[in-house]
Amino acid sequence: MLLKNSVIYIIAKAIPALAAFFALSLYTHLLSPEEYGVYTLVFTAAIFTHNSIFNWINMATMRFWSSKHYNTATFVSSIGIAYFRVLAFSLVPLIIALYFYWGQPMGTWILSGFILTLTLALFSITQTLLSAQIKPEKYAMLTIITSVSTLSLGALLAYLGYGAIGIIIGLSLGFLTPSLLASFSTWKTFNKSAYDPVLFKRLLTYGLPLASAAILEEFTKSTDRFMLAGLQDTAQAGMYSVGYDLSGNAIFMIMSAINLAAYPVIIKLLETDGKQVAFEYFEKYTVLLLALSIPTVIGLSIVGSNLVYLMIGSAYQETVILLLPWISTALLLLGLQVFYFDLAFQLGHYTIGIVKIGIFIALANVGLNYWLIPLMGIQGAAIATISSFAFGSVLSLIFGRKYFTLPFPLHDFIKIVIASIGMGAVLWTIKDAEGWGGLVLQLLIGMSSYAAFILMLNVMALRNHVVDYLTASKSPKSITSLPNNP
Repeated sequence: MLLKNSVIYIIAKAIPALAAFFALSLYTHLLSPEEYGVYTLVFTAAIFTHNSIFNWINMATMRFWSSKHYNTATFVSSIGIAYFRVLAFSLVPLIIALYFYWGQPMGTWILSGFILTLTLALFSITQTLLSAQIKPEKYAMLTIITSVSTLSLGALLAYLGYGAIGIIIGLSLGFLTPSLLASFSTWKTFNKSAYDPVLFKRLLTYGLPLASAAILEEFTKSTDRFMLAGLQDTAQAGMYSVGYDLSGNAIFMIMSAINLAAYPVIIKLLETDGKQVAFEYFEKYTVLLLALSIPTVIGLSIVGSNLVYLMIGSAYQETVILLLPWISTALLLLGLQVFYFDLAFQLGHYTIGIVKIGIFIALANVGLNYWLIPLMGIQGAAIATISSFAFGSVLSLIFGRKYFTLPFPLHDFIKIVIASIGMGAVLWTIKDAEGWGGLVLQLLIGMSSYAAFILMLNVMALRNHVVDYLTASKSPKSITSLPNNP
């Protein structure tokens, strides 16, 4: 089930990631670095706001949907009331901000960012409900349709001359319609009288610490962009964001897809089959997480320049190539923390521990950015990012073990590292290949060489499974003999 669902979720993430790559290419050709800086700051602020006020409901829903104590109507009604309450609360600061900035560019940015936040909230809860119900096919369909819609509408409005704000409005429209259609049957069960205050309190108690951690994570991820804009200019923030988005679309796409496939099942196994069965599944999840993320980072670091030349506007290329190895490694470290180490706090029901670690990471990131950006510019921001994410992974590793001991497949991890290094050595020989033909060659050789190393090293006993399968397929079919006549 893990492999099957992971493949579905990877497809669900891969197609939007490809759309995001295409969007990145379009936007960097349609927008100047200054305009792209405005777009990325508004978009980042919308994500930060969403994570700050809405995302706790998603996280708690993922954790408690499988509980046998609540029926669908009660759960849906309770999270629906929660969303309406958050929406009403968020209108107050919006009105105050618009009062001061109405008629100014900042007012337009705030209003468009708020609209994006609301539509993103609807999209994310729809995704969460489908994932919690372990419906990967519907999740994939929603995500793919939404990615195509947001890309088409955003690019169209940018092409028509509406610039960065046009992209934001296009994204908002692209999130809205597919989410309404996909969630209609679920929200039909909404009934205000079915609201359960005890469930609401349980969701709030569990979700708020995780949401606070997500806020800190998003703050840490976005600090460098805003500090670059403040200490340098919006063009520097725009170019940095392109490098960040290019890496994130590849690495986080893979890691989040595997987590989406595995985490609901792990929760269900813990509640129904016990710790031992859940741990066996968790170990497979960890191997898959490492086996796909580590070679992606190495591949991007070695041959990513060809991808940059093909996809990114010329004004951004030199900076993005410089950033790619740094940001790729930083996002791998962040992914390991979020999708592996932090699960110890979640499964150990001590989610406030993630918040405490997040505070230290955020402070370290701000301090390092403030020190390094004036000295080294964009590269200083990248060094600050990788250092703070490494710090966070180490803290989560050390303190998470006190609350829940996670299984770690050390031998397979060593094999994966060796296989990834071997793949990197092979890729190094063709790192200067250019054009789409060169990119296809690099992808084929990289994947085939990595697969060969994985089989040779027998990661997760994969070679044994292949041999058994081939042996079984070659063996003659058994023939049932007729009984002898007396």
